[in-house]
Amino acid sequence: MSAPLLEVRNLSAAHGKKPCLHGIDLSLMPGELLLVLGHNGAGKTTLMRTIFGLHRPSAGQILYQGRDIVGRRPAENVAAGIAYVPQGHGVFRSLSVRDNLLLGAFVVTDRARLAPRLDVVFGLFPVLKERERQIGGTLSGGQQQMLAIGMALMHEPAAIILDEPSLGLAPNLVERVMETVVGIKTAFSTSIIMVEQNVRLSLPVADRVAVIKTGRKIYDGDPGPLGDKVELMKLF
Repeated sequence: MSAPLLEVRNLSAAHGKKPCLHGIDLSLMPGELLLVLGHNGAGKTTLMRTIFGLHRPSAGQILYQGRDIVGRRPAENVAAGIAYVPQGHGVFRSLSVRDNLLLGAFVVTDRARLAPRLDVVFGLFPVLKERERQIGGTLSGGQQQMLAIGMALMHEPAAIILDEPSLGLAPNLVERVMETVVGIKTAFSTSIIMVEQNVRLSLPVADRVAVIKTGRKIYDGDPGPLGDKVELMKLF
């Protein structure tokens, strides 16, 4: 069995003096899509921000490719192959689609790689190719989400953290985003941690599910049992 690509061990964190994560263990295997579920305020976003280096843990380890990355700056994590797509799309609203994508590749030193990466992103999201000169802030919510994911793909990450990619999107667009997430995992063997509240549409695409409640992990395993509403409600 292969080792985890990304692993969290006994991780705790606080906002000020208020604890918000309590001894969480979590792992992401190579090529896996790990779905993280939980109510608002459960600690999901804090967990993702802590993994990416935007929030300092109070205890525990974060291992990426076997090395502890606690204290490492987000830019260093990007350069090492970790991408983060935050809630609210995270695009540069005053820049064109193309310039947004090029900024997503800020850690790429070999400029010859940029054109092929643009082709990959435009292949996944043809609408972005059609609108590559359009200002990012004028795109629809769904298109901005595609652009944010495209920016993350520009530096060929080994692991992508997606924080509620369905937030604020219409159901048909949520389905499109979920299809895209699966396509990325399949086509590029990218490992994905996806935080979601849309259980119905996200559960079928997951390889494994972790449920966070009040800062503690209360479930980690196969998605199958959570398809039963009774079992799911026991956790929520």
